[in-house]
Order: sequence, then structure tokens, then C-alpha cells
Amino acid sequence: MLTVGKMRKALVAHEQVIRRALTALFPSPDEPLSLDAIAMGVEEEDGEDLADMLLATLNQFGKVPHFISYLRARGADPVPLPRDRIFARNIARFTGIEIGEPLHPSFDLGALGDFAARAEAFRCRITLDDAAEGSGAFVAPNLVLTASHVLDRLFAPRADDSPAPRLGIIASDGERYPATCVQRWPYHDGEVNGALPPDGMAQTHVDIALLRVFMPLGQAYGCIDVSADPPDFVGPSMFTLVHYPEGRETGFVSGRVRRDGPGASRLPHDIDTAGGSSGGPGFDRDLRFLGIHQGRWQNVRRLVPYERFRDEPRFRALIEENSKLRFLWSLDRNIEGPLIIGRRQFNTGLAAMLEKPTSRLRGIWIRREDTNSIRGLGFSYDMLEAYLLLHERPDAVLPHRCIRISPSLRTTDLLADLAQLALEDDLAPEALPGTGDGQTTDVAHQESRADALMQAMQRRAEAKGQTWWVFFDNPPNGLSPDVQVQLEHIARHLPTRANLRLILAGYETYRLAPLRFGNVAEADTARRAGLLVEELGPFTRSDVEATINAMITSLSPEAELRPARLQEMTEMSLQGLVADATGEFSGKDLGTVAAQLRRQVKAFLGVDA
Repeated sequence: MLTVGKMRKALVAHEQVIRRALTALFPSPDEPLSLDAIAMGVEEEDGEDLADMLLATLNQFGKVPHFISYLRARGADPVPLPRDRIFARNIARFTGIEIGEPLHPSFDLGALGDFAARAEAFRCRITLDDAAEGSGAFVAPNLVLTASHVLDRLFAPRADDSPAPRLGIIASDGERYPATCVQRWPYHDGEVNGALPPDGMAQTHVDIALLRVFMPLGQAYGCIDVSADPPDFVGPSMFTLVHYPEGRETGFVSGRVRRDGPGASRLPHDIDTAGGSSGGPGFDRDLRFLGIHQGRWQNVRRLVPYERFRDEPRFRALIEENSKLRFLWSLDRNIEGPLIIGRRQFNTGLAAMLEKPTSRLRGIWIRREDTNSIRGLGFSYDMLEAYLLLHERPDAVLPHRCIRISPSLRTTDLLADLAQLALEDDLAPEALPGTGDGQTTDVAHQESRADALMQAMQRRAEAKGQTWWVFFDNPPNGLSPDVQVQLEHIARHLPTRANLRLILAGYETYRLAPLRFGNVAEADTARRAGLLVEELGPFTRSDVEATINAMITSLSPEAELRPARLQEMTEMSLQGLVADATGEFSGKDLGTVAAQLRRQVKAFLGVDA
């Protein structure tokens, strides 16, 4: 149970992870919920602190289980079990098959504790008509791996016209989510009686299935790494099984498994499983993914080894398609979330910078056609955060940091403000030797301070192994002349630093000097670093088509979207709107288009409206 005391400890140890958790769990820009916003509601005179308010807020929105799963996936479990209580107690061993005694009969408890927290988050139950049918785990943002035979009832012939059972999962947050079967690889008929697949059929009959859910829960709650090499040992070894026997949530179970060498079609083990265990992932003594539990048919308990299906072409393609995201069509790849239409240049720029970190492309300048409108500027920061979050591995060191600064006429020292946000200290940046106050012109002095600050930020980011993205909001009432000079120096020096990126939202009337690129290809031949320019204005029919295509490709890449159907869906999404003489639609109509587009995609995918 998550208590206020445990929340206090989590805030001290994992504040940055908690900030990202709130961004992921509350992605809507219309209802943002950040740690800073929650802190503003703390009533200190009543004895409250941030931990009290944060836990109360999560309870109010029913997000405590989601919060715990998100933190567990990142090694920040707020309610960890003692290391010696991770494995379930008094679990009988199955003695129907000889395994042998492992050379190392125990686990590293430190590594096991970290693994257990992540496994608690990425595992799930498979359900048919809301009844637990098997176990599974996320292997990509939207994909769950389980055993093929868990779905036998779903695909069984029906004599009448009765509907097929409803397929779904119960995630680690306790919520039920509808699912579809993307691909199913069969088992051999003889396996029902405990036989092994005949020679030549073990590679095709691997008894696995991939299910798709329409929310990227694997991004939030973590995934099994199915890109790593399979374990390569011979003989008996300790292993652990992550499963739900009889659909019950139990502690992890340790046991022994035997691998007779490369090419083994199945791996026998001695954990006494039950109905509902099928599809659960097993891990070796070093906590590497070993395979999935196939079942307890006759006198056999065994795994389908990961090495048997790791390189299966269709399996690899589905994992890679779902793991790579180039076009951000929603802040969290949620079909119910805010949709993004008409931001292809922004998407392309972010993708290029992540794919080629050594490129001369070091940021994006978002410029409005109508400088009286602020539509899309602040949302660009939400897009930046979302894009970076969706490209992180939950179990890895955070590779990116976003720093948002909103200068205004009240700002007196932009460099000092940026230093406090980025370096988290109150020391104003000092000018380089020989360019101090009174030693040179004020413009040269401020440029030297800016250069020194960029050097300090680069050193800090490089030491942390991170890329820092500095986002400047458009000043609503302009900037003072002194602050404008500082901004010009920041825009000149920040893009020259390898670990720093600059995003400017607005600032069309300011004389900023960074090199500008019209497209990402221009950066490949550039001699110095610069920013990609995105013109923010009306949207077009092709923008709507691009969003529909991106949604279908992300949510159901196996679906065939024919040109005629795409045209029909586009027409229905734009129904009731009139383009101007150039074929463009007003940005004011984006809300209407998004609602109509969502209905079209749901109908195409067969998702309940």
C-alpha cells in the first residue's frame, strides 16, 4: 500500500521520475497536472506537505495503481518488497521430470529486487469475456506476448451465430483493456499429450501469440527486452516464472529449468503451475528472458524457448514496427487522447535529431503565419515532451531533459533564470576572463556570459549522458532590450553545443541569428549548426490524410488501408468544412476535424465508439 510516508521517500529519491509519471498519466494539455501545480495547492499551515497533496490527487483521479506501475517500470518502486520476500512461500515443486541440480542454486537478491519491481509492472492477465485465461507480458508499447493455446476458445468453431468471446487484458494497474490478436503461431497437436513437435516443425510451431491493445501501456509500464540475445547455457539452472496461476496475483516463483543445448524445442521446468499460468514469461538465473510457459500438459511443465521465435520474421517485424515512432499523431498514442494534425515539419525535425544526434540540426524554430494567434505554441512543448517520452526505454537512464522558460517584460536577467532552471543553482553565469562588467562593451559582456553558461550546461548534460532540450515560450508582451540581447546570444551559442537543443516558439519579430533550415536534408550538408523552421498556420487535406495513415500504421499495421478508403475517411473527417482558395482549412476547425477523424479511425479498426 502506498502511504504518505512512502511517497515522501519516493519524492526524495525519484523526483524526476515522478515528474515524468505525471506527464505520462495526465497528458491532456487541457487538464495538465504537474508536480509544481500540485505543490501550489499544499496548505502548509494545516500541516500538509507535497507528499500529502500528491497522494490525495492520485487517489482523487484513481491513478495510484497506474502511478506505482509507472515507477516500478523505471526501478523506482515506491512500495518495494523486502528482498527475502520476493518469491512466494511454500510453493510445491513438480517432481514428474528430472531437472538436476543447478551449479548456482540461488539468485542475486539485489538484482532480483530491481527485476521484481519491473516485472510487477510489465506482466498482465489475458482474459476472454472478462475471465482470466492466461498470463502475458508487454514486449512493445502496444503488444503483449502470450501462448497461442491461451486463445483456443477465441478461435474455436461455433455451430451457431454466437459472437466470439471478448479478448482483453488486465494490466498491472488493475484496469481492463480490450485487445485484438495480431498474429498467432500454432502449437503441434501432439503437444496436448506431452509430445514434442516432430523434427522440422519446432521452428514453425512455437505456440506464441501477439496481442495488441490500443493504449501504449508497454511504454508506461515497461516491456521485456526481445532484442537481446537468448541465454546460452547447458544443463540445469535456476529460473523464475512471472505468471497468474488460476488468474490469481501471487508472488514470483523460483524453480529449476533444464536446457540440453542449442536447438532445444522445449525446456522442462519444475514449477508447479496451474490454469492461467500459460503464456507467463520465464527468466534465467541472470534474469534474462528465457521463454514463455507453455502449460502443464500431462506430466510436463515446460517453456517455449525464446531462441525459437526471436528471429521469426513476422515476430521481428511486428515488434520493430510498434517500437519505432516517427510521426506523433497523439500525445500518448492513445486513440482517445488529443490528436495532432498538421505538424509534420515538427515531427520530422524531432525524428531527425533523435536518429542523427551528431547532425548539424540542433533545434526547431516554430514561426506563426498569424503572429496575433498563439494557437499551437504552448502545445508544442507538450508534443516535445510526449515525443521524447515515447522514445525512452523505461528501464534505462533518462536520455533527455526538457527545460522550459517563459521570459517576459518582467524578466531582468534571462541568463540567470536559465542557469537556475538548468543547473539548479542561484549563481548567475560569470563572463569569461577579460570580458567582465566594465572590461568591454555590455553586448560583448552579455555574449561572454551566454557562452560561459552554454559551456556549463554542455558539461553537465554530457556528464549525465543526456540531451537537454531548452524550450522558449513566446513572450506575451515582448522583452526588454537587455533581455532581447541575451536571447540573441543564447540563440547563437546554444546550437553549437553537442548535447543541447533549442526550441523557439514564436519570436518572429526578433532578429535572431541561428542558421535556418527549410528541411532536414539541408542540415546534412551544412557547415554549422542551425534550426529547422516550422511555419505554423492552416492545415490541409494531406495533413488529415497523414494523421489517419499514422494512426492506422501505429495501431494496426497489419490492416490494409486502400486509397479509396483513405479518401473516404478524409472526406468524412472534413465534413462540413470549407477550404479557402488555396485548399487550406482554418486552424480554428482542428477540434471539429479531430473529433470526426477519431470516429472514422475507430470505425475502421472496429473499436467501440
